[in-house]
Amino acid sequence: MSLEQNWRVIHCPQDGIDVIAFLNNDFVRVQVKASSLRANQSNRRAGYHFQNGSGSAKKKLPDPTTQDIIAHCFLDVRRVVFYAAESVNQYSQRYPESYPHRPALEQESWDRAIAIIQERQI
Repeated sequence: MSLEQNWRVIHCPQDGIDVIAFLNNDFVRVQVKASSLRANQSNRRAGYHFQNGSGSAKKKLPDPTTQDIIAHCFLDVRRVVFYAAESVNQYSQRYPESYPHRPALEQESWDRAIAIIQERQI
């Protein structure tokens, strides 16, 4: 994956944060969720399934006070879609097999997530 500008990343495994991305003096906290293509089960089409909730006893949705971006990584096709934490409102999210193959998926979703975060910080 390659994003416009010169974002740099550091692996930073903590509760709710896996990566910190830097651009000049700005940074964003990223939580990574990963999935591979799942075969047809129970009459469902093949697709990707991500669990957005965290916590073992009571699942919680992403919290914009502790994380900025949720990254859904499609492992087998090596693609990522990004969401601002406040825009994730489902505990579970499914995508069809074709979803990660959109050419501008990564850059467009990154730009949208960053715009939401910047709006939040004003």
